[in-house]
Amino acid sequence: MNHLTGQGGLALSGRNLADRLAHENRLSSDEAADIVAQIARILAPGHAAGQVHGDIRPATIGYAPDGRIALVGAPAPRGGEALPYMSPEQIDRRRIGQASDIYSLGAVFFELLVGRPPYAGLEPERVGNLVTVPGHLDGITTAMLADDPAKRPRADEVATVLESGVAPPPKRIVRPTGRTGPRLSPTVLGVLMILVVPGLIFGGWGTLRAGDRTSTIGSAGPLADILPSSFQLAFDLSIERDALRTDAALTEDFLQITDRSIEAWTAEVEDLEFGDDQGLRRRTERSAAALERLSDIRAAARAGDRTGKMAAVELYTNAVNGLFDLAAELPSFQDDALARQARNLELIGSVSEVLGLERRVMANALRNERISDHGIADLSAAQDSWATHSESIYARADPATRQKLDKISGRSFEFGSYAVSSQRAVIRVLNARDVEDVVRQLEDGADGRAVDQIWMADAASYVQDLKDVVVDAARQLASDVDREHRDAKDQTIGWGISTGVMLALLAVLGLALIRSRGRSVDA
Repeated sequence: MNHLTGQGGLALSGRNLADRLAHENRLSSDEAADIVAQIARILAPGHAAGQVHGDIRPATIGYAPDGRIALVGAPAPRGGEALPYMSPEQIDRRRIGQASDIYSLGAVFFELLVGRPPYAGLEPERVGNLVTVPGHLDGITTAMLADDPAKRPRADEVATVLESGVAPPPKRIVRPTGRTGPRLSPTVLGVLMILVVPGLIFGGWGTLRAGDRTSTIGSAGPLADILPSSFQLAFDLSIERDALRTDAALTEDFLQITDRSIEAWTAEVEDLEFGDDQGLRRRTERSAAALERLSDIRAAARAGDRTGKMAAVELYTNAVNGLFDLAAELPSFQDDALARQARNLELIGSVSEVLGLERRVMANALRNERISDHGIADLSAAQDSWATHSESIYARADPATRQKLDKISGRSFEFGSYAVSSQRAVIRVLNARDVEDVVRQLEDGADGRAVDQIWMADAASYVQDLKDVVVDAARQLASDVDREHRDAKDQTIGWGISTGVMLALLAVLGLALIRSRGRSVDA
């Protein structure tokens, strides 16, 4: 498989699209279309020669210093990172062709417009159902994500559509003028009708917009309500999983904390009004089933039985990911504050995985009092990802949440929480490429405890502090969604009343005009 990288010897700046999306969520439709059109033009000659790139994703799309776009090499993706951009034939390990690159580029296009990659399904998600974009962008993105490779456009066709900017002409509101009917004697009636018509049209538009906003925010209500307990339970289960994975101590007190989280989450799900949201119903049912499968494993952990550890870790991971991934179901909010809150919550699942990887690598290294080059590489990647995510989360957080993050991190959350003892130990290991100094420091206050257990306890304590902040943020989102829903309903009612008044006034004026014409004829 030939990889198509670079662009005619173009010097690259080192930035890529993944870096940008980590900070900006999504791009304007014009800029997104321009980026995708440039990539399509780059792919077209290679596709015509029978070549396939095979790894189109945000990390392989780079920027030149002059702003132009190029395909670049990137480190191999970690832990399913490339999965959202893989075509169905790639996932099924079938033979792939140029159409596979088109699907991957379509998935990138979708993320640039919506703020997340598309979800897999029998039919591709339509961008136009999630955000407002020109019709031709909705159409070409849907075509690029077709399940059947034969139905996807070629790279040159994608570029042509995006560069031409062909879109349906906007509807025009034609206001009636004095020439739309015979000149009538009481001209003031005609003038008043002319003045009322734009108000009626504007009122109807406002009613529809407010109704759409009410529907969107209302559909997010049940999901927002269950996010706090879902995140609390996900954090607690992740700590149990990592303790099992690293043979760390798991006290009865902590198991009881998770017990209470499970009870609270289960009670909320039972009381939840799903309405027409069958997707949320299925997700909660899957999470409930995962918790049921974990019950025997947790009972064994209480008895000190850790047999079948790897299978247990996988079950824990599935349950944790299912709970964290609920945040990805939140709609694209028009309100900037809600959008920032939602984006931060979407990142928490990735943050949990990164911190879990740190705990696994550090626990093994401290227990063995050595760390391999592979361990250093994994720890470095985890630390880099954690620093990037924490900076992004802090930048989008509201002032109250920032204060809480500052409090738990010694005002260092924005910079990877370097002031927290467990994170400071990670940084020292990476700088020295060895665990000797950290082991010696931990042994000084060990009191007979193993050094890996001391560090794991510190790390778990910080995760618990972070959990409290995240759960508070999720509660704030639920409260803000409820408030926005009430405001949207009030606006819908207000616009509806205004439109009704305008319609009634137009009818009265029209009737008066007809009667006036009758009197003129009689005269």
